Amino acid sequence: MHTAGAVRLAPHELRRLRITKRESQEKFWGRFGVTQSSGSRFETGLAIPTPVSILLRMYVNGKLSDGDLQG
Repeated sequence: MHTAGAVRLAPHELRRLRITKRESQEKFWGRFGVTQSSGSRFETGLAIPTPVSILLRMYVNGKLSDGDLQG
């Protein structure tokens, strides 16, 4: 089942994106309101909840910046 708005980046692409930014899982996933342990699971294939996937898609597509996502 495909969830509307779900990011279809493969887990290895999520990991590569984070590593390209030279960030820990805690820092990278924290900007999306996600714990380090959940971020780790997303990077190994766990489905990403729709609200997080929407933010992540907007971030990847340049619609949101790091500043937009600071708590």
